[in-house]
Amino acid sequence: MPPLAERPWFIATVAAVGSAIIKLIGLTLRWEVEGWEHVAALERAGQRGMFAFWHNRLLYICYYLSRIPLTMLISQSKDGAYITAVARWYGIDAVRGSSTRGGARALAEMVGLLREATGHGGLTPDGPKGPLYEVQPGLIAIAQKTGRPILPVTLSATRVHRFASWDRFLVPLPFARVRLVIGAPITVSPERDAFEAERQRVQDALRDMTTAADRACGIPVDTPGMG
Repeated sequence: MPPLAERPWFIATVAAVGSAIIKLIGLTLRWEVEGWEHVAALERAGQRGMFAFWHNRLLYICYYLSRIPLTMLISQSKDGAYITAVARWYGIDAVRGSSTRGGARALAEMVGLLREATGHGGLTPDGPKGPLYEVQPGLIAIAQKTGRPILPVTLSATRVHRFASWDRFLVPLPFARVRLVIGAPITVSPERDAFEAERQRVQDALRDMTTAADRACGIPVDTPGMG
């Protein structure tokens, strides 16, 4: 018999309670959203993107993005089971896999779904185990194979709780001012020789956006590569 924390009924119960708490906190937050016009422009052109955001910011980014059709690549770790269950409460589809467990199968499934899907995709390019703020190859591989532009996204808040995890997971506190920033779409070159340059380009964009958002909210700025 699996441990209590791995039993489906327990995960479902925690996800239901957690989703309610997330929504209650979300209703108190004061949102500042920059860059939504990039999403709107893609949709007007009949295109869909790949949202990319750091693992430690995923909770309330997904909360906000749940207003649009979204499929997330979520790790097969124990934490991933809880994230998947919470995501489904908000109508977000999940493909399970990562760079460390089930990666090739999950990437192939994600590519297949995105080629046919009418909604956007999303993943955390430094998850599930880091290093913090380093883009792993999966995001670029998906973008190259599907032709979907990458939409870098970040989030910060004036009042946050940081967990003692590898990524110092960030959760806005009730009534905080939250800044959500969506960068301009990045269309990566499909050429194999351009892979590393494109990975670095996306990484630099996400790091710069996150540093600016943290500074705007007055919270300490993390050092890339932590974790």
